[in-house]
Amino acid sequence: MSKTTYMAPVETFTGKLSSHSADGRITVSRRKCYGKDDKGRPFYGPGETYIYHCHKGEWSEGAKKNRTLFQEVQLLAKQELENPERVAYWKPLFEKQFKRPKKGEKHYATLRGFVIAQIHQQLKKQQAG
Repeated sequence: MSKTTYMAPVETFTGKLSSHSADGRITVSRRKCYGKDDKGRPFYGPGETYIYHCHKGEWSEGAKKNRTLFQEVQLLAKQELENPERVAYWKPLFEKQFKRPKKGEKHYATLRGFVIAQIHQQLKKQQAG
């Protein structure tokens, strides 16, 4: 993924650069939002541009397994976030990622994304071990 620097007003645009793809490729430009500052303004990361390929045909067995796992993870995360006691467990862990960032470690802008990632890691470890 390349780092892209845009000039105003283009720097504020995000999303797909094209909605149709003749060759099965779509170019995307985005800036991750890492939350809001103390005045409520969004805090954005650098601009990124990448291309993704639209899949055609049958999924491989490994891809099917990963898709099934991710569906399970999303369902578990939804259940976790519907339970106030579990939200109280997850919130301090989510906030800690911003207070003590580790180099090379991914940061999540939303509690939902953070919970999904943590559950996904746990289930992958269980499957491997």
